[in-house]
Amino acid sequence: MGETPDQIRSEIEHTRYRLGQDLDALESRVKLETDWRVQFNRNPWVCVGAAFGLALLAGIAVGSTGKA
Repeated sequence: MGETPDQIRSEIEHTRYRLGQDLDALESRVKLETDWRVQFNRNPWVCVGAAFGLALLAGIAVGSTGKA
């Protein structure tokens, strides 16, 4: 026949526990992937290039507003 209510509760609790673990792992991975320090350590030259490009764009934007 079917499962008993205790078996169903046990399965639900086990599933909740596994989902909690999965969410914790996902949260840790998202924090790791969005941490600029980790990204800099993985790809320092890309970060240096991006900083240079942003500085160049900021310089162009400031320089163009100063013209009459």
